[in-house]
Amino acid sequence: MAERINQASGHRDREERASELLDAKLDVTDLTGYRTADFEMNPLTLRFRNAEIENIYSARNFDRQIGLTRFSIAMGAAIFAVYAALDPYIVPDILYQAWFIRFGIACPMLLGLTALSYAPWFTYKHQGILSLSMAIPGLAVVAMIALAAPPGSYLYYGGLIIIIGYSNCLWRLSYVYSSVVSLLTLACYEVVVLAVNPVPSDILINNNAFLAFAIGVSIFINYIQEYQLRRSFVDNEQLRLERMRSDRLLSRSEAANRSKNDFLAIMSHELRTPLNAIIGFSEIIANQMFGPVGQSKYADYASDIRSSGAHLLSIINDILDISKAEAGKLQLEEEPIDPIESLNRAMRMFRQRASELGVDLSFRVRDDIPWIIADPRLFNQVAINLTSNALKFTPEGGHVWIDIGIDGAGDLALTVKDTGIGIKDADKERIFEPFVQVENAMSRSYQGTGLGLPLVRKIMTLHGGSIELESVVDQGTMVTATFPKSRFVARNPEDELRWSAL
Repeated sequence: MAERINQASGHRDREERASELLDAKLDVTDLTGYRTADFEMNPLTLRFRNAEIENIYSARNFDRQIGLTRFSIAMGAAIFAVYAALDPYIVPDILYQAWFIRFGIACPMLLGLTALSYAPWFTYKHQGILSLSMAIPGLAVVAMIALAAPPGSYLYYGGLIIIIGYSNCLWRLSYVYSSVVSLLTLACYEVVVLAVNPVPSDILINNNAFLAFAIGVSIFINYIQEYQLRRSFVDNEQLRLERMRSDRLLSRSEAANRSKNDFLAIMSHELRTPLNAIIGFSEIIANQMFGPVGQSKYADYASDIRSSGAHLLSIINDILDISKAEAGKLQLEEEPIDPIESLNRAMRMFRQRASELGVDLSFRVRDDIPWIIADPRLFNQVAINLTSNALKFTPEGGHVWIDIGIDGAGDLALTVKDTGIGIKDADKERIFEPFVQVENAMSRSYQGTGLGLPLVRKIMTLHGGSIELESVVDQGTMVTATFPKSRFVARNPEDELRWSAL
C-alpha cells in the first residue's frame, strides 16, 4: 500500500513539474505564436514540433494511462494463457513446446513488464520497454507457427489478428510504438511462412489478406485515438493558459481600479479642503460681513467665485460617490426619514434657480406618505440630481413637476417630469453610464459631467429600488425613482407623542 501511495505521489509530482515547465515556457502575455507553432503536430508521427511540449504531453499522458496499460498487459497474459486450451486441438504435435512458450516465456515476461513499470525510476521515457508487451505474444505465436506442422501452422495466424487488435485498441501511449510492433510482427510472420515453415500460396494469400486488414484497421484506430488525446491536451492547455491570462488581466484591472479609486479619494479630499475655504471666504466677502468692500463689483465677483466653487465641489462629491459605488464601498447610513420634509428642503434650494431660468417648478404630494428607512444624504442626492437635470434641460417657459406618491404596487414613487428637450431612444441606456454625455463633447450646449443619473441608479440599487425613464424628443422626460414598500416604517412614536401633546 505504501509503495502504491509513493508511486501515485511521484506521478502527481511529475505532472506538477510538467505544468510548471509549460507555464515557464509559454509566457501568457502573448499566446498567439504558441498556438500556431508550438502546439502544431507532425501529421505522420503525431509528435508536437516543440520538443518541450512533446515531453510534457508524454509525461502527462503516461501518468494518466499507465493504470490502463498495466491492466491490459496483465489481462493479455491471462488471455494468452487461457488460449492454451486450443493447443491440443490445433498444434498437438508441439503441445509441450507451445505450452513452454506460453507459460515459460511469454506470460512471465508480460507479468515482469507489469511489475517493472512500478519501479520509481520508470517514466514515460521507458514506454518503449512497455511496448514489448505487444511484441511478446505476437512473436510467441510466430514461434509456434514456425514449429507446428500443417494444418496448425496455417490456422494460428488468427491468434496474431487477436493479439494485434487487442494491443492496438488498448495501447494509449505512443501510436508510433504500436505501429512499429505490429509491422515487426507481420514481418516475422512473413519470414516464417515463406522461408522457415512455408505454407501453400493460396492459404498464404488468404491469411495475409485478413492479417493486413486487421493490422491496418487497428493502426488506424490507434492513430485516431492518440490524435484525439493530443487534441484534447492542446485544447485544455490553451483554455488553461487563456484562463491564466484572463486572471492576470483581471488582477491588473482590479489593481488599476483600486489605484483610480485611491487617486480620486485623495484628490477629492485635497480639492475639497481648499474649495471649502474659497466658498467660505467668498461668501464672507459677498455678504460684506466685516464691512463694505469699497467696490460693488468685488462683491459680485466674490458671489461668482462662491457659486463656481460650490458647483466644482458638487462635481467632486459626485465623482467621489460614483467611485465608491463602483468599488462597492458606498455604504448606506440608514435611519427613518420623512420623505416630504426632505423634498421640501430640496425644493427650497431650486425655487430661486427655477425662477432665474424662467421655468415653472411645482411640487405635489399625492398620498399619505409614510416614513422610510433610507440614507438621508443619498435620498436628498436622488431628488437633487433628478431636479437639477430637469431644470438644466428645460428651456425658458417650460415646466418641471415633482410628484411623490404610492404607485400601483404599493411602493413609494418619486417622479420628476419636465417639458425639456427629451432623449432619443438610442441614448436612454447610455445616459446611465458614468461620464456619458448625449451631446458631442465639442458642441455641448449644457454643462455637466454625466454623473447625475448613474449615481442615482447606484443609490437606488443600494436601497433595493429602481429607476425608470420615459422620454420623447422635444416633448420632455419623466424619471421615476421607486423605493420598495419593505422600507416603509411607522413614524417615530416619541415624535407622535410630542406632537400630540402640543
